Amino acid sequence: MTLFKTRTVGTCLSAAVHHSSHKKATRTLADKQAKNKYSDEMIAALEQSLSGDRLNSYVLMANGNINDAIGLHEQNTERSEALYGVIQGLEISLRNAMHRALQAGVGFADWYEHVQLKEPESEALQFAKEMIVRRRKPLSASRIVAQLNFGFWVRLTSGDYEKALWVPHLYKIFPTKTKRTKLCNRLNKIKDLRNKIAHHERIIDRDLGRDYEQILEAIAWVCPLTSAWVNGSNRFKKLTTASSQGSAGLDDEEHF
Repeated sequence: MTLFKTRTVGTCLSAAVHHSSHKKATRTLADKQAKNKYSDEMIAALEQSLSGDRLNSYVLMANGNINDAIGLHEQNTERSEALYGVIQGLEISLRNAMHRALQAGVGFADWYEHVQLKEPESEALQFAKEMIVRRRKPLSASRIVAQLNFGFWVRLTSGDYEKALWVPHLYKIFPTKTKRTKLCNRLNKIKDLRNKIAHHERIIDRDLGRDYEQILEAIAWVCPLTSAWVNGSNRFKKLTTASSQGSAGLDDEEHF
C-alpha cells in the first residue's frame, strides 16, 4: 500500500514537472515572440529610414535590445505628439495676451510697427510678413501675430525689452510681483522643449511629468481657466505618469 502511494506521488510529481516545463517553454516562446515584435526586414528598413545614429540612442536606452529600442521610439512619438498640444495652449494664449497688452499700451493695432525691435525680432517680423504675402493674404495684425514664431514672443520678455515693453506694458499680463527674469527663463526652457519636439528629437529621457506641470503653470500665469481647460482636454496624462524616467525636466526650481 505504501509502495503504491509512493509510486503515485512520484508519478504525479513527474507529471507536474513535465507540465511546468511545458508551461515554461510555452511562456519562453511567447516572451521571445513578444520581444521580437519586428522582423529582421522591418528592422533593416527602419535603420535606413530613421538612420542608424538615431536608433542607436534608443538602443542604448534599451540596453542593446533593438526591438525595445524601436518601441521606445514609438513611445517618444506618442509623448511628443501629446505634449506638443499642451505647449500649443501656452504659445497661443501667451501671444494673444501679449498682443492685446501691446495694442492697448502702444495705442496701435500694428504696435510692432511702432516699437524699436532688435534685429532678431525685426527679421522674424519681416519673415512673417513675407510668408503671408506668399499666400496672397492681406497683412492684417491678426495674421502677423499668428505667423510670428514662439521665439519672437519669448524674446520680448528678455532684458532687451525690459524698459521698452516689460515695465510699461507686459508685466500687466502676469500675476503681481512676477519676476521678468524667472518668467523669461521658464519660457526659454519650454521653447527649447518645443523645438526638440518639432525637430523629432528624443524627449523620453526627460522628466516629462514635471515638464507638463511647469507648462500648465506657465499657462496659468496668463490665464488660470485656460490652464484648467488644457489640463482637462489633452492626451498627455493618459500616456505617461508623473514619475521620472530620466534626467530632470525644465529644471526651474524657483517660483513667483
